[in-house]
Order: sequence, then C-alpha cells, then structure tokens
Amino acid sequence: MTRTAPATPTVDDAVAERLATALRCVTISREDPAETNLVEFDRLAEHLETAFPLVHTHLTWETFGHSRLYRWAGTPDTSKVAAILLAHMDVVPVDDEQGWTHPPFAGTVDDEFIWGRGAIDDKSRVLAILEAVEAALADGVQPERTIYLAFGHDEEVVGDGGAARMAERLRETGVQAELLLDEGGVITTGVAVGIERPVATIMVGEKGFATVRLSVSAVGGHSSMPGRQTAVGRLARAVARIQDNPFPLRLTPVTVDMVTRLRQVMSEPQRTLLGLAKVAGPAITRILAMRPQTEAMVRTTTAPTVIHGGVKPNVLPQQAEAFVNFRILPGDSVADVLAHCRRVIRDKQVAIELLGSASEPSPAPSAGPAFDLVAELAREVVPGIAVTVGIVPGATDSRHYDGLALTRCNFAPIILTAADLERIHGTDERISRANYARLITFNRRLIDRLAHS
Repeated sequence: MTRTAPATPTVDDAVAERLATALRCVTISREDPAETNLVEFDRLAEHLETAFPLVHTHLTWETFGHSRLYRWAGTPDTSKVAAILLAHMDVVPVDDEQGWTHPPFAGTVDDEFIWGRGAIDDKSRVLAILEAVEAALADGVQPERTIYLAFGHDEEVVGDGGAARMAERLRETGVQAELLLDEGGVITTGVAVGIERPVATIMVGEKGFATVRLSVSAVGGHSSMPGRQTAVGRLARAVARIQDNPFPLRLTPVTVDMVTRLRQVMSEPQRTLLGLAKVAGPAITRILAMRPQTEAMVRTTTAPTVIHGGVKPNVLPQQAEAFVNFRILPGDSVADVLAHCRRVIRDKQVAIELLGSASEPSPAPSAGPAFDLVAELAREVVPGIAVTVGIVPGATDSRHYDGLALTRCNFAPIILTAADLERIHGTDERISRANYARLITFNRRLIDRLAHS
C-alpha cells in the first residue's frame, strides 16, 4: 500500500491577511520616545480589536502606554494562574529598504510567505496567540485557571514603558503562574553541529547586556603636526584590544544540560565527546565556539558596534568615541564587563563607562513540568525533532517578569535555517505560511492543555 506523506500545514488567506495587516502598521520603537510614531501603534490596536472580537468581548484588558495586558479569568478559581503568554508589537527600523524583495511595511502575502518587518520578531506571535484564543473562545473553551496575555510596545528599546509596568502590575496582584512563555528559541535545521534532524531549543533563561562607551579627548590641530597618538588612533587601539581579548569560553549548567540532551541524536565523534562533558569541557566549548549561533552559549560576547571621531581629513580630532555591546553569560556580571574593559585596554586616557541601561543575566533554573509540556507540544506540531534547552543570547521582555512564574520558556515552534535567522532584524524578514500555521496550532493546543490542567 502506498502511503501519502502528511500535508504541509498552512494558513488560509484570511488568517495570513490578518497578520499582514498588522505588519503594515509601522510600529518602530525609537531610542528617543519623541521619535516614535504612536499613531501607528493606535492603528495596530484598532486592528487587533476589530480582527479578534471574541477576545475583546470575553477577556478584560488594560493598557500601559501602548502595551496591552489581557486577563482571561479562570473558573471557578480566578486566583490560580496557569500561564503568562508574552509577545511584543514593536519592531526595529529598516536600514536597507531598497534591498528588500518586497517593501518592509507592505505586508505582502504570496503563496508561500508573509513578508514584512515583524513577521518573525514578533508580531507573528502576537497574532498567533490571539488567533488561538479567538478560536478557543469560539469553541466554548473556559480555562479552569487564569491565563494572562502581555503584549509589549517597546521591547526593542528595553521595555521599561511596557513590559516592566505590566510585570509590576502582576506582582501587585500576587500572580504566580505555572508557565511564562515568550520569544527566543526556535526549531533550527543545519545549525547544530553533528545533528541531522531539526533541533528545538527551548530557552530557560537569557543573557544580560551592557553597552560600554569608550571615549578619548585630545588637543586638536593640523594633521601635518600630529603627536605620537591621535584621539582616533588611541580609541582604535582600545577597540582592537577589546576585540582581540574576548571573555573566556566556559560551560554553564544550562549548556551542560543542552549538550547532554543533544548527545543521543548526535553522530560520532561528537556523541562520545559529549559523554565526557565533565572532563572534556574545554573541547566541548571549542566545538560550540565554531559558529556564532552556538558560541554565544559559552562566553560573554563582545561586539564593537559604533565608532565616531574626527571632522576632516586634515584636522586632528579632539573627541572620539566607540560603543561596544556585551551579551553577558550567567556567572558574569555588568561589573565584570567594566572590569574586563579596563584590564584589557590598559590606557587611562580612554574613559570607560556604561551607555544607557544594562541588564544582569536572568536566572536559568532547571527545566520543570511546564517545560515538559512545551516540549511535548513542540514534538506534536513538528514530529521527529530533537529537544534541548538553551539561553536566549539577546534580551527579551521576559527578563522583567523574573519571579512571576515557576517555569520560564522562550520558544516558538517555527523551523528556521541559518539563513532564515539572519533575516531577523535583517533584510527580507518573512514567515512561511507553514511556520505561521505551526505557531497558531501550538498556541491553540497549549491553551487547551492549560485550560484543563
């Protein structure tokens, strides 16, 4: 008998169009709040309320700036909380609009993809959660325990005006949830060394971050009579020293847990090596450091991102500055980053200071029962995957919610290649109809499980 391969999941045009309409709202977060176009956030809010009428009839909600905190009260006991489902509505700016296949805010839909800034990060999760709750309400689902939905409006610029305020409101009301679920981990193909099957990485914590400003002041003058070192030259040497002296590689308990879970699906010689994790730590970290996607798991990363200095080719600069961004591995701290910069630069003429806000690494506890539920549903939506844990290399809104849930997971069951990962915050961001269908199905099944657990 000939077996027919299972059909690839997809979403119909109406569902795709609801996401596309959200992508057409230019909800860019700016470092200067005065430069943020709040009208676009109003447009998005109006769209959500129109597209999901049952959600906005049966759930209560309040706003914090343009962030939205929904409460789906449990019956009969409203005090017990099953989950807090996070997502964010804002997006980053577009640097290379001419390089996009479709304009980044056109919300183009074709037979395979839904295109636009925010298609992955993170409007697809906002809309997928609402699609799932709307469908559950249409089916008469009533959760036995309360479920919160928290959609931030300023995640891309730290989240102090949205997530931080919503989290504080939940603390004021004494919320203690079983599960906190946010963005961060995905299912990757071709990324994990020595593994042929897709790998679902469910993040259980996140790295901290700090941006360090390096600055140099010097006497100006004509470039024909320079001193031994210009401000730009001194600054460049400082940046080079930081770049050439990264934080050391090291294994954390979460990384050990990650490789232990992956070992059973790895090919040799990686399988044998990972079986010796306690004695072969240095070799394992070197393997993980072979790719940027996994190197972030084994060190505090260093990324010089901005440099300024000078006004004309024939004028000695009086000021020069550079920004270096660090993503901090659990076990290191913001203070460690500053001490590291002073130690490797070794130049008292270079001022070293934090730029803006910083964040310590979030705790990454052992995976608990709620983790097992997320992993089980991921396997249902994408059969045959390997499941492991990890730490979010970037910053998410969930760090504001520390202590509000017994288990934290950062995960979405979408399948991405290394090239797809580069589209996040990059050119041609898009989500396939198949991935969007997986995301909605996962959230719908999660709601059913939470409603009756």
